[in-house]
Amino acid sequence: MDVSVRMKQISEAPLAGSDTKLWVLGEWKNFPIYRVPISALVLNIDNRRFSAERQLFEQRLGHDFDPENSEDDALSVEAILLDRDLDLDVGRVVGKPGKDFLALRQDWQRRKQETPFWILPDGTVRNGNRRLAMLRRLQRDEGAEGYEYVDAVVLDGQGINELAIFEMEQREQLTEDYKVRYTDINLLLAIKAAAEDKGIDWYDPENIVTVAGELQHVMRNDPKYAVVQLYAIKYMDAYLDDLGEAGRYDKLMGQIERFRDVGRTMRTVEDDDPDRALSMLNVLFAAVSAGLTHLEIRQIRRLVNDDRDEFDNIVERIRDAEQEWDQPAENHTLGEPEIVNDETDNLEETGGIPETPGPVVTNYPKKEVKSIFEDAIDRYESAKIEDVLKVVKEINNRLDALINAKADRLGPALVTDETGVLREAVNAMSDWFEIHKERLK
Repeated sequence: MDVSVRMKQISEAPLAGSDTKLWVLGEWKNFPIYRVPISALVLNIDNRRFSAERQLFEQRLGHDFDPENSEDDALSVEAILLDRDLDLDVGRVVGKPGKDFLALRQDWQRRKQETPFWILPDGTVRNGNRRLAMLRRLQRDEGAEGYEYVDAVVLDGQGINELAIFEMEQREQLTEDYKVRYTDINLLLAIKAAAEDKGIDWYDPENIVTVAGELQHVMRNDPKYAVVQLYAIKYMDAYLDDLGEAGRYDKLMGQIERFRDVGRTMRTVEDDDPDRALSMLNVLFAAVSAGLTHLEIRQIRRLVNDDRDEFDNIVERIRDAEQEWDQPAENHTLGEPEIVNDETDNLEETGGIPETPGPVVTNYPKKEVKSIFEDAIDRYESAKIEDVLKVVKEINNRLDALINAKADRLGPALVTDETGVLREAVNAMSDWFEIHKERLK
């Protein structure tokens, strides 16, 4: 439908008979509610709730979505809004209905519309895109009868800009039962836009804290939590820049908890030991590329504080491991991530659902680098154990698992040890036993 026709239908829409109060720009304002035909509405392609997913699939399809003029693109946007297990099929995005879509549909069929859409005068939906997508799917599945009109507020003028709409959305999420919250990556991108609207200086720690205070109302009303989010954004950008993938946030879906801990660590190091900041950043980026979990990254932070010599050892070993990968520059690329569903991607909200695998860094020596971290963490944790018998038993059990009456896993592994790393480790272990064997006499 032509935009002028949509605007005419909206301007002529009858009042629904009541007003609604919305918190806008620091005060309550009354907005009339209109009865608007669904045919006059369009999905907001710039919807921040699926920024990363949109970027990912536009890259895979090779074109920008244009749901107004392409049926495939309209169906693709609907799938991103409503479904899980997303993939491409014959030029469009497809998926399986998620539990949130099913709950939304059931609730609409049972209670009808609870709160009005927020729309612009041209019919673009600013709040209610998932509901509009659900209704269009219902129209196709069950027919249009009963789904022709919705109640809507027209956001026209009154100084309502992008930041104001974002703040309105965050407030609404505190009270609306069937609204899906931003996924982690998209929430951070929305926060990034809001912070840059405030003129944030990403290289000034004091300014970051100031902006966090100004935006805390859209981040749990907790200034400390807001600072964590801003530092996660800062180092997410730095990581993408380091790999020559600036702006490709879609490739970091499912990685945000890692970057929250990278940000926490870097903030501490920059304050307490700035001379080590660059080395620490390289170590943390290596940890992310190697697929360490956010909990393992926290262990690295504790290790750095307690054992600086071990940290220096990690720096050197990672530098050696990355030396061949580091050149040429085209090695520094990211592959496509796993698609993370709304229902499982926020550890802090869900209480500990396992993280997705780390980023797919082309040709990165992931196995070797991960082993460096695991060795260091294991030594660090073992050094804190005071129960000597427990440690000896654990070592004995692990060795017995390698060589026992039923199987010899060590022998074949030594035969295929082309780099000699395993043989070197076994020799070091043998030397250790020789040195301490006298103690058994």
